[in-house]
Amino acid sequence: MKKILAILLFICSFLGFSFAEKDIKVHSKSMKKDIPVTVILPDGYSANKKYNTIYVLHGWSGSNKNYPDKTSIKELADQYNVIYVSPDGNYDSWYVDSPVKKDSKYYTFVSKELVDYIDSNFSTYKAKEHRAITGLSMGGFGAFYIGVKNQDVFGNIGSMSGGMNPEQYKGNWGIEKVLNSSWNEYNIKDIAHKLIGTKSHIIIDCGVDDFFIEPNRELHKKLLELNIGHEYTERPGAHTWEYWDNSIKSQTYFFNQMFNQK
Repeated sequence: MKKILAILLFICSFLGFSFAEKDIKVHSKSMKKDIPVTVILPDGYSANKKYNTIYVLHGWSGSNKNYPDKTSIKELADQYNVIYVSPDGNYDSWYVDSPVKKDSKYYTFVSKELVDYIDSNFSTYKAKEHRAITGLSMGGFGAFYIGVKNQDVFGNIGSMSGGMNPEQYKGNWGIEKVLNSSWNEYNIKDIAHKLIGTKSHIIIDCGVDDFFIEPNRELHKKLLELNIGHEYTERPGAHTWEYWDNSIKSQTYFFNQMFNQK
């Protein structure tokens, strides 16, 4: 009897969610290659409806499969009726158009080429108010860097444990392969003034035991000094998937509230 009950519970755990996971290749004209992208569609996805989108950027050494494999975004897609878009960031691109590695243009890919592709091939709301971008670690930096410079594209910007000051860590995580000068153009604190008067909704969180906690605190302080509205949270936790799974849940809740504002 116990075995039968266990099997029924196992089956029900799958029947509870009906998301669709699509692994696609999106061509980048700027880099002249195809980029792997995973798209999570919610239960009942239909071309006759419009959907909000959340772009999620993985961390250093990761891939487009990290979020669907290691977080709850499949269930969250159903819960909030949103589309998640998870592009591959080529291990250590830092999501910039690199002045060092000329064929690494992940800033252009994510902010322009990928958004255009998703809006052309899926049934999405195309207004910035219905589009969000967030990421973790390297991806947290990338989401903020892209979001700050494309406030007409992303009306909602987030970061989880973001590496907000790449200059401070330039000897690590492949940073010097893509960046080696003009740090004030990339350190988020140094470009935060571009958010003055922004209509974008901003959310930042970082674990108190994370090695990126101080740059996040510095950014929070800078945003307060500039009177830039944002939600900032420090929670128990370190640079771990357990922490990021909790983060994507709270950030998706935040984005969903912003999507539904009248």
